[in-house]
This record gives sequence, C-alpha cells and structure tokens, in this order.
Amino acid sequence: MRRKAGGPAEQAIRVGKRVVGHVIGDTFFKHVRASVHFLREPRAICFDVASLRDAEQAGAVFVNVTDDETGTCYRAAMGTVWARGWALDRGFGAQWALALGQWARGEEPVGQQLVLFGAAV
Repeated sequence: MRRKAGGPAEQAIRVGKRVVGHVIGDTFFKHVRASVHFLREPRAICFDVASLRDAEQAGAVFVNVTDDETGTCYRAAMGTVWARGWALDRGFGAQWALALGQWARGEEPVGQQLVLFGAAV
C-alpha cells in the first residue's frame, strides 16, 4: 500500500499481474472504456469477482467506475453491487455484474445497501 503525500493510502487491485484499479480511502476506483468493458445486453458494468473481494479487503465500501471514452463517472455502494448484481462467466473467469440503472452518475447521491450477517437487507 502506498500513501500519497498528505492523502489516504492507495492500494493497487490486481487480476493476475494486471492492475485493474485502486482503493483509495473507502473507494475502489476503476477506469474503463465502456465500448469494450461494459456488458451490452443487459447494459451493465462487470468486475472480476476476485477484484471486488480484494477491494473490500483493502477497505472499499464504494465503487467508482469512470468511462474514459465519455468521462462519465458511475458510483455505487459495494453492498449494492453485491446485493443487486449477478454472477456470470463469459470465459474470463468468475465475474459480477451490476445493471447501469443501479449506478449513480456524476454527482447523484449514492444509496447504500445495508448488509446484515453477510446478507443484503
């Protein structure tokens, strides 16, 4: 984990040897190109399951995905990603998807899905 001068610690999140994002403070940050990385039908953002688990272990309670093609920022609570998302495997290993309609965009407030004893409520 590295710390920026005066800022919160930053931890790289990897899938294999490839860095796919960073946890800074309580947020997992990821940059993608929607035309390549978003699920087309239904429209959703997908993650490697291990990357979400690693981000949680690093302290992430929120997820922030920036589409580098449009600059749009998608934000959700980690509990929402788990509770309202679904598992899939498109030949790249275990993935977890959350429909675009479940994400806050820009400055919209992020709702938080409460988790009790490991189950969303």
